[in-house]
Amino acid sequence: MAKHFVAVYTDSGCCLISCGHKHQNITTAAACVSEPGGYVVAVRRRKFVSLNDGEEAEFQRVMYGRQLEKKRNRSPNGSPAPATLSPRGV
Repeated sequence: MAKHFVAVYTDSGCCLISCGHKHQNITTAAACVSEPGGYVVAVRRRKFVSLNDGEEAEFQRVMYGRQLEKKRNRSPNGSPAPATLSPRGV
């Protein structure tokens, strides 16, 4: 089943409002974000679905010029550190 993307924002914290367009990619959907705190979600079978990790990374890069990067160091218990946001080139 094909999916598309929409720009969304909340109205008074209670309602999720979409731009109403069927964007074929994250970049065009992100360009449609018009409210502070706006976001992009995927739509499949007329239902909002979360972005996958690759789509989320693309959204962060397009909106904020950041990439999700995994830290090279490990946490104190030896497990890999969680992914963090960092400015591009840092």
